[in-house]
Amino acid sequence: MFIAVDIGGTQIRVALLDEYFSILGKESGPTGFDSDPMGVCVNMMDMIRSLTNESQLAKVLGVGVSAPTVGSRTGVLINPPNLPNWNGFSITDFITNELNIPVTASNDASLAALGESRFGAGVGVDNMLYYTLSTGVGGGIIVGGKLYEGKTGFAGELGHMTVNPMGVMCNCGNRGCLEAYASGPSIARTGRRAVEMGKITCLSSEEIINTKDIFDGSFAGDYVCREIVEEAGKHLAIGITSAMHMFEPERIVIGGGMSAGFDQMIPHINRHISQHAMAHFYGKMDIRLSELGDDSALIGAACHLKDNYFTETNG
Repeated sequence: MFIAVDIGGTQIRVALLDEYFSILGKESGPTGFDSDPMGVCVNMMDMIRSLTNESQLAKVLGVGVSAPTVGSRTGVLINPPNLPNWNGFSITDFITNELNIPVTASNDASLAALGESRFGAGVGVDNMLYYTLSTGVGGGIIVGGKLYEGKTGFAGELGHMTVNPMGVMCNCGNRGCLEAYASGPSIARTGRRAVEMGKITCLSSEEIINTKDIFDGSFAGDYVCREIVEEAGKHLAIGITSAMHMFEPERIVIGGGMSAGFDQMIPHINRHISQHAMAHFYGKMDIRLSELGDDSALIGAACHLKDNYFTETNG
């Protein structure tokens, strides 16, 4: 059996998986922008013990961790934009000290890509790009059927490709990142700004505006909401087009909590690709939604652990 941990900007999730990567049980707890890593990790250990009795824990082969901007060689989180207090924290050291079993860690979106490649929407192709649209925008790269992590494990930061050099500030400190235009908080922020500017819209100044409100408004025909969705789709398309030119993927998979509204963005993405991609790409790009949903990073974390510790080449 394997334990998988997924650390995100709003919650931490823990899962117990069998040797076939089926999830046997899951628990979750809060994180947040101001969260303390030690406190969250103590809660994580409580969840692990809740999922496993003493005999099951003895059968757990290791722990795979999915986290933002984590070095896969060191297990240290480096300036995670949505978890600033976690900078310099080694999640692998913490778990190793607690459980004394093998631990691996890698970027959350990269592991989601690996999960989708093995068991989800990426099955059947060897070269794939994955985008997760959620609190942030992440990415993962599958080349030749294997996860490409780069020298230190930070490859695949597709959400921090610059799509507007003179654009708005991103939480990472750069200006004009894709994440600053196509993440859930950035879309909601654009909606709030439209209301503050007095634009005529179904969005209300009396309520907290979230991404669902904007997609619902767009679907209902609200002009301002449609404009916001189109702008997010355009910037996502700029990032996708650049990545297509670099990697020539056979398939692009879109996941994350915001992917439910992707059907409204895809026309804008296709239009941008037709206008700006090299001719041999247009009409040939297979873009589809994640099949594993929220479980993709958990399953990918367990796969990453097995690949690094329990394949024949690794003993």
